[in-house]
Amino acid sequence: MTGQTNRATETTSNDGLGNPIKYTGMIRSTFRPSDDATIHQFLIPSNMMFARYLESASSIMALIETQEAMNLNIRMRLMASEIRAGIQKHGIVHHSLFGLIFAYEVDGYNSQNLMDDANLPSLLSAAMMGYVNPRDEVYLNTRLFALSQENPYWMRGNVYQGIGGPHVGPGKAWPLAGIVRAMTSQEASGDEVREEIKAILNTTDGLGLVHEGVNVWDAKDWSRHW
Repeated sequence: MTGQTNRATETTSNDGLGNPIKYTGMIRSTFRPSDDATIHQFLIPSNMMFARYLESASSIMALIETQEAMNLNIRMRLMASEIRAGIQKHGIVHHSLFGLIFAYEVDGYNSQNLMDDANLPSLLSAAMMGYVNPRDEVYLNTRLFALSQENPYWMRGNVYQGIGGPHVGPGKAWPLAGIVRAMTSQEASGDEVREEIKAILNTTDGLGLVHEGVNVWDAKDWSRHW
């Protein structure tokens, strides 16, 4: 896929094929949920979601007493297992500060993109969608990474802090990621949830609506008054 644009994230290299990939068992994604082009085409969060809901859909097929449904159930479970194996082998990498974490994108050639984006599915949402247990060690390490300045798209200002992405650019955090942060919190005290919800409520610019992206230095600078 190619297009005429003034933004590199809205088109792909190699005449629309994207950057090279090597077989991993995962499914390639030319674009992210944010509509930005992937750097490496094995987008880990999307593969997590697909595997998770293949497994859920296969359980429906298991209840239908036909040979066709039985065959589809088997195919779904085999595909989900293959994707999970690919993520396990290629999508878990070592970070010097956080230990083993999930990469955001890989290519099968040992290239990896370490970041997280606010859009769903994201690495932060892996536990929320049921791909991993919320207390899984690799997930918890990944969560710490995603919510830190080691994540290239972690935005921090005097008004708000959170995960953004290239779709709206530097300096803009998405309250959507803050909602996911609250929903995946495992703090027994509940402080993280309360603080995040309070922070999101302070970004509405008096409209009482959750915006797409908010300038972390100026709550009056936002996109989409949802």
